[in-house]
Amino acid sequence: SARVIDHYRTYRPRWLAASSERRPARAGRAANDTQRADEAWQGELWRRIQADMPQRREHPAAAFLRAVGGMDAAQLAAVGLPQRIHVVALPALPPLYLDMLRELARVVDVQLHTLNPCREYWFDVVDARRLSWLAARQADMFLDTGNRLLAAWGRQTQAHIDQLFEGEHAVQEEAAFAPHPGGHLLAKVHNAILDLVELEPGSVALAPADRSIEVHVCHSRTRELEVLHDRLLGLFAADPALRPEDIVVLAADLEGTAPLVEAVFGTAPPARRIPWRITGLGGTRENAVARALDALLALVGGRFPASRVFDLLQQEVVAARFGLDVAALETVHEWMRLAGIRWGLRAADAGSAAPHTLEEGLHRLFLAWAAGDAAARAPFAGRVGAAHPEGGEALALGRFWRYVETLRGLRDNLLREHDAPGWQRSLNEALDRLVGDDPRWAEELREVRGALATLAANIAAAGLDSPLPLQVVQPALAALLDDPARGGVPGGALTFSALPALRGLPYKVVAIVGLDQHAFPGSARADEFDLLAAFPHKGDRQRREDDRNLFLDLLLSAREVLHLSYTGRSVRDGAPLPPSVLVDELLDVLAEACAADPADPAALAAARRRLTVEHPRQAFTADYFLPDAARDPRLVSYHE
Repeated sequence: SARVIDHYRTYRPRWLAASSERRPARAGRAANDTQRADEAWQGELWRRIQADMPQRREHPAAAFLRAVGGMDAAQLAAVGLPQRIHVVALPALPPLYLDMLRELARVVDVQLHTLNPCREYWFDVVDARRLSWLAARQADMFLDTGNRLLAAWGRQTQAHIDQLFEGEHAVQEEAAFAPHPGGHLLAKVHNAILDLVELEPGSVALAPADRSIEVHVCHSRTRELEVLHDRLLGLFAADPALRPEDIVVLAADLEGTAPLVEAVFGTAPPARRIPWRITGLGGTRENAVARALDALLALVGGRFPASRVFDLLQQEVVAARFGLDVAALETVHEWMRLAGIRWGLRAADAGSAAPHTLEEGLHRLFLAWAAGDAAARAPFAGRVGAAHPEGGEALALGRFWRYVETLRGLRDNLLREHDAPGWQRSLNEALDRLVGDDPRWAEELREVRGALATLAANIAAAGLDSPLPLQVVQPALAALLDDPARGGVPGGALTFSALPALRGLPYKVVAIVGLDQHAFPGSARADEFDLLAAFPHKGDRQRREDDRNLFLDLLLSAREVLHLSYTGRSVRDGAPLPPSVLVDELLDVLAEACAADPADPAALAAARRRLTVEHPRQAFTADYFLPDAARDPRLVSYHE
């Protein structure tokens, strides 16, 4: 409900204003009984929230605009408002913010720089299938068709640019368009969108070497990355001017793909290594200190399973704090297995599973170290020694014990409720004891400690003076550390990022992995009580429309090569799996344009196969290494 109210503040401030005055936000006839009931309780919730606000009757944006509207140039400069404001390449702008910019333009120069995929007037263009649906309802007046891909995928940009010209204020427009100079298929697609024309059926004679748009069908996400790695090596070999920074790889699921990138690109031998980096992950993935703190809080709130206890210990920042190198960590892992450690810190906490706790396991390890082989032959004080640590291994055993003792102390403190300053102290203490103050992590520590200070400030600003439990604080801290506003940052290497992070930036090669049927576009549904979804307006952001427009933007970002891949075969039995609907729509358009006879289903299927590469299950399959005449020349593997 908090997210829904926040969306109302951005997209429907008039609804909240009506709720404040106990007026209906929607016309009575437009809403059904359930929606009226939702409106009633949401209005009451908003009035209670508003009652705790210092300014109860006015939106902060309205107060800001009223204040700056009465200032002269000197006063504006005195409060730090610039003479000119540039807003660059936003894919969409909520009406509230657009109204703010319009009002702000009365006193300062506001310049919006917007990407427009088409130089023709295309704001009345709809997809041909939708036009037929509208025609059946006699609602197609003044509408037209143009480029299918633009009409089907560009609705968000269409609404965004159309809104920029609405309102009572005059808009000065400057436009600059340049056709793609290439002669390959990707360039033809770009120029057809630019000119608002359709690629005519059978109009494209695809050259044998034209691989500017390809869809690669694989058995798993790992195979997608292996195929991509081989494809990039081939591109580097064919074009010496191509550099890693000219390439971006976007993943529909970056969180799930990131470990596989490390496994494929990070383990390549030096002769086949491509410089790469991952950007746009949340702080709990990119920041080693944040990752350790997040893992600790998840561990403290659970049953301390042995696997997660060891996972935390082997994180570099934690292992360094307790002086355990790779060999010592392997030894500790084997000790935990031989000592029967399964879960739990103390025997008193584990009930019937007491023999399998860390406490009992350490008793058995210390007994074996002290008594040697005798501890394995006969019980001592009801325990039998385990793993037989000896000699210099005592150092590693002592350090492992110190780690477990640290977890015990931290758990007791973190499971208690604290107020805002108390949580800041406790979490900083956890960092001191778990990570230390190693100069190697200085920048990451600074970032996490800053997030802890922000968390405490947010709790205080919310007026929460009573102590809070860990279950409330942990997700709030994770949200700060994983702030989505950080986005992706291009660097001087091959960049892996989430799909929206580098939207609109041109690259010679754009590769998109993970375009499975249910992965993209997203299928998240609005909450059933979300009136914004029930009564949409032009300019509202909807997940599926946003994803479609994102795919269009990425298609236009690729200058030379667009590499698409998805898991299209079951790794179990090889059964075909469908791609994203957007991949199918793109292939439908391209196959029709490239087919020798667009009216012949066999020719359409052949054109579709020409744009698709089916890969074997393994990178070392013989199909990759057969003589050229016996295989698809696009099947190339460097895994010799």
